[in-house]
Amino acid sequence: MEFSQIQSFVEAERRGSFRKAAKSLYVSQSAVSNRIKLLEIELGAELFQRFRNGVILTEAGRAFLPYATRALYALNEAKQVVPTNRTSGRNLITIASTRVLGTYTLPTILNCLKNEYPDFRAHVNIVRSKEVVDLVANKQVHIGLSRGLVHPDVDTRRLFDEDLVLITHPSHRFANMGGVDINDVAKEPLILYSAESSYFLLIEEVCNQAGITPNIEIRVDSVDSIKSMVELGLGISFVPRSSIQKEVKMGVLSLVQLGPSSRVLISNCVLVNRNEKSNPSVKVMLSVLEYLYSKWPTKP
Repeated sequence: MEFSQIQSFVEAERRGSFRKAAKSLYVSQSAVSNRIKLLEIELGAELFQRFRNGVILTEAGRAFLPYATRALYALNEAKQVVPTNRTSGRNLITIASTRVLGTYTLPTILNCLKNEYPDFRAHVNIVRSKEVVDLVANKQVHIGLSRGLVHPDVDTRRLFDEDLVLITHPSHRFANMGGVDINDVAKEPLILYSAESSYFLLIEEVCNQAGITPNIEIRVDSVDSIKSMVELGLGISFVPRSSIQKEVKMGVLSLVQLGPSSRVLISNCVLVNRNEKSNPSVKVMLSVLEYLYSKWPTKP
């Protein structure tokens, strides 16, 4: 979902036609039409009823409009701080992120930042969750991306919730089953994270609630390493859903459904020092995040 698509949607609703929206935005009518079509494909719903003399919103379009307007307003408002940053040399955003978010989520965020604020630069530190909180609390970075951790000096805002999903080699017996129970998982050789990892603690909690002990064959502190090992058939594992989209499409990994009671959910958050929320760089980054993670549709 791109800024130009949101902008074209809002302008078309305001003007009542793609032709008038295109004229207002100084682009071709086909550009507006294509942007809105791509937006509709991504959202999985038609946003406009199209007539010879103009367009009107569908029910889905009416539901989407307030979120689109808010996102557009937030980005335009944040752009007002950019000239100040340019003249003062402060057009730098420093970010601390966990490895998974830094690998699979942050690139999309930085792409949006670069598109809307091309003069901004970003410095990224990939660290553990606890270190993300410490760096934000000590004002060593502007923004942190991590799971929700509590610190008196840090404001934590949820971006999106994400499942830790069960993955197997495509030839594994689980891959051809409609779903499995956590008790079945416990009997299989598992490749899991180090004991201090937040992911391991979440998985351990689900196992404890079910009264089972996981059969851990290998411990490794890297999602990419885990995926490679599962691809080789060394075991099965749990990984964040965002990390395996490419492998599932390629057919080298299989995603296996678990029962609702065995769902492992983690909240991914943005962390900001409470005393730094008025910082222009922080405002810009928060506006980008608000645009990307507006509530309609629900992420991820």
